[in-house]
Amino acid sequence: MRGKRKKNVGVWGSSRFHRHASATRWRPLVPPWLPSPPALRGRRAGDEGANDLTEAPKAARLSPTSRRRPRRATRGGYLYVAVLFTALIVAGAVATAISLDTARIKTLGAATDRQSAIRLAESELHRVSVQLAEDPNWRDDLTNGQSSAWIDYAAIAGTADAAARYRVSDVDGDLADDPFDEIEVVAHARFGSAQAAVSVTLQTGFAPLDWLRYGVTTFDDLHCDSGATLVSERPVQVYDDCKTGSSGDLTTSTLECSGAIQFPVRGDISGGNVQRPTFDVVGRYQLAGTEIPLESLSYYGGLRAVHATVLSSNTNPYGPLDPEGIYWIDAQGQSVRIINARIVATLAIRNASRVYLNGALSWEAPGESGAILVTDGEIEFDVIESTLDETTQGVNFNPPSTPYRGSDSNLAISDRFPTEFRGIVYTSNNLLVRPTVSGEPLAITGLVMCRDLRLYHSVFVSSYDEVLTDVPLGFTDPRPLRFKSGTFRRVDTL
Repeated sequence: MRGKRKKNVGVWGSSRFHRHASATRWRPLVPPWLPSPPALRGRRAGDEGANDLTEAPKAARLSPTSRRRPRRATRGGYLYVAVLFTALIVAGAVATAISLDTARIKTLGAATDRQSAIRLAESELHRVSVQLAEDPNWRDDLTNGQSSAWIDYAAIAGTADAAARYRVSDVDGDLADDPFDEIEVVAHARFGSAQAAVSVTLQTGFAPLDWLRYGVTTFDDLHCDSGATLVSERPVQVYDDCKTGSSGDLTTSTLECSGAIQFPVRGDISGGNVQRPTFDVVGRYQLAGTEIPLESLSYYGGLRAVHATVLSSNTNPYGPLDPEGIYWIDAQGQSVRIINARIVATLAIRNASRVYLNGALSWEAPGESGAILVTDGEIEFDVIESTLDETTQGVNFNPPSTPYRGSDSNLAISDRFPTEFRGIVYTSNNLLVRPTVSGEPLAITGLVMCRDLRLYHSVFVSSYDEVLTDVPLGFTDPRPLRFKSGTFRRVDTL
């Protein structure tokens, strides 16, 4: 083998070589994951042992790792900036989301408090209406337009800040002048962070007075004298005593009497609890009706009188018509007589010394039910006749404007009508009944209410139950209150 050239041995002793495409010498194959061999890194000029490998291109002398480093450094800077901006965007989005969510929670909380405040104010309105209805003296105790103290509802509402107050105002500025006046109630409530106020108008509930359940009510005594008998289909209530100076008796389903009973009673007997009037009944009708001037009445038997005429909502010989058939007279301290007439109306007579009812009278309340006579003067039934005769009086009592109940009108003056009293007879004074012309008992279909009832002749009082379902003006209880339709609204807080 002498004389043959030895194979070159690589720097690392490897026998694996390849021939570089642009070189005339063999070069070792270096794995890319190893650092370049020292021989391939090149030597400084003049170094001993330098060989041709130092002349290889620079790209060939750098490992793949070394060649990628500059590009990676550049990419790393861009990536850092991108990540930074992304982080800022995400952080901003998160902050915005948290802020919006917090605002939404606050908004929802405020809306919930607002609704709760409104509900609390509405509840306070209901509570106040019940309180007023149960307190008979509230109009005297409260001050018009003055707010109440705060009422704490924390325990009921389940929150520390829940309270309400109210204000009551009369439409005319005076709570005590009229028990039937409408009132405005404002309830102001606070709940959490919210406050609200609501108002409503309250009016009387138009419940019937307790008197309407009785045929006869006296605010003092009942006298039955001269053998007079009182018969009442409905119960009789007497505030004080049932008296007689000679003889008399009572027939009724139940007598409620608070005092002594001096005459025989056919029916049950129990203690009485009569409620006296707390308001001016005559004044109620005066406010609602049309005046008949006293001077428009002609004289009869020395007294101003309604006589020989028809009086109704469609007929009024003394002045303007009243569509409800309610008329009032100021008697100016004089006595007034009502005689030989047909009346389909309510007469309210104020300041009368006495009101005399004489002759033949066909008298009924206007509408389905109501009063026929209300007065603050003494009432006296005397010499009542049984028949109203057109021929005798020379008057048509059945004109087209006011036909008789259940009949056709006409222009003749030959009709006859039975005497009747159909409705409520009320006076805050005394009521006396003297003998009729025929001797028959005085018949009243209705109710009798007075201070003292003094009977010198028998009286028969028939039931008049219409008043319980169609409560007449002036006989409603002002204490129960109700919300007036269409008046509920939200208002400014107090």
